[in-house]
This record gives sequence, structure tokens and C-alpha cells, in this order.
Amino acid sequence: MTTRLTGGRSRTKNLAPIAMIFLAFPPFAIPAGAVTLSSGGGVDYQTGPDAQSYRGLLLFATAAATKGDLTAAIIRYDESRLGPGTGIFANAGIALARSLALRARALRSIEDQGQGAWRYRLGPELTLSRDVVLGACYLRLHDNARESFNGGGVELTVPWMRDVSGQLGASYGRWYTGVTTAQGALAGTWRATPRVQLLCEIDAGRNAATITTSTSASPGSGLGSGLPLTNPLGAGTPGSTTSNTANRFTSLVQFGIRFLFS
Repeated sequence: MTTRLTGGRSRTKNLAPIAMIFLAFPPFAIPAGAVTLSSGGGVDYQTGPDAQSYRGLLLFATAAATKGDLTAAIIRYDESRLGPGTGIFANAGIALARSLALRARALRSIEDQGQGAWRYRLGPELTLSRDVVLGACYLRLHDNARESFNGGGVELTVPWMRDVSGQLGASYGRWYTGVTTAQGALAGTWRATPRVQLLCEIDAGRNAATITTSTSASPGSGLGSGLPLTNPLGAGTPGSTTSNTANRFTSLVQFGIRFLFS
């Protein structure tokens, strides 16, 4: 049975992890002259198995500096299983060494009917050469109906040509029911103009779900670094009409566009 969110104290408690990301990572502690600020908006669409679909509108702001970056966003979405809702997102990175960084992402989604979910990602990023980044992460998803997912993933981001980059990813995880996911992801981004970026991602595998890679600009680019879909689609996910005990090959496709305002 799904528990509804009630009261200001409950909402404040539920947003605490995102607030901790803002406080723990240092971009806002750097003098203003050393920080590049930008903002923008975007649109996302995704289709998945069993005619599942997602549509989202978002506004974001990014602060980037030599030692780290921070992106925050608010998302308004409509998801075919759970209906409309609002998401609050934070993505922060901090440089640990010349070519090593730590990145954390957290997203809180709250449907208009009261259901809600958390998504977390945490892991290192290693810069192998200019614009080539290898990352690994721990993945966690849970909602206020006590449904949960735990897993891990790896990603490699490489430039394909001028203004175009690609990303290869793989992940493995387990839902609270015992159902496992094993999937790969192929993503691409094209900076069509200095203020417009186009995104595309394909996820495929056993019980694939959008919990691994998210098409994005490189950190600090000002075009919405690491902005994800608010709710996961795919077999075995909370709220899905698909059986949580069946294993099958599924695929998902996401398209997005980002506009830079400043």
C-alpha cells in the first residue's frame, strides 16, 4: 500500500539528501569570480515496453569551477503509469585529484496523487584524456511504498566528432522482489548551436529500466549536466504493469533537447 506524503515536516525530511549535496560539495564556497554560472530549460520524451511513456519539462541552473560543479533542476512531468508529478534534482562533482573526481546525483519525485520515489547515484569519474571520461557508480532507488532497487554501473564518454559525443554504459542490479536487470546503454549528444543541445539514449537488456546512464552534457557545460528522467520505465519497476517475477528482453528510447538561457 502506497503511503501519501503529508505535512511540511515530512517534505522537509524527504528533501534532506538533496540539501546535503548542496552543502557537502564546494562550488558555492568558491569566490564568485572563479565560478561560471548558467541556466536553461529542456524537454524530454521516453517510450518503453508495454506502451509506457514519459514526458517532462525542466528548468535548471549550473555553477561550474575548476574544483567542481553543481547543477540543480526542477522538473514537471507526466508518466503513463503514475500520472503527473514534480521532480527536484541535484548533481554535484568535486575534483579529488588532477584526473579523478567524485560525482553524486539525487532526485526526489513526487506524484500529484502523493506517491514518491528517490533515486541516487554515487561514484568516481576518471579522465583518461581530453573529453574521454570513465565512470563507475552505485545505484539506488526506493519509494515510500518500500519498493527498492540496488545496483552498479560503468560508463565511458568519448567525443565522436566536433560538437558530438557518445556514451557507452552497462549495469547490473536487483529489485526488492529478486528480479535482476542486466543492460547496456548507448547515448549521444549533439550541440547543434551554442545554445541548443540534442540528446538521445537507447537502453536494452534483461528487464531494462532507466536507472543507469542519462544522456547529458559534460560536467559544467551549462546545458544540464546529468539531467535524468524523473521516473524509471521498464520491466520490473515499481508501479509497472509488468510482472515483477518475469525475465524478458526489453528496450527503452529517450529523446531530449536542452536550451541555454544564459
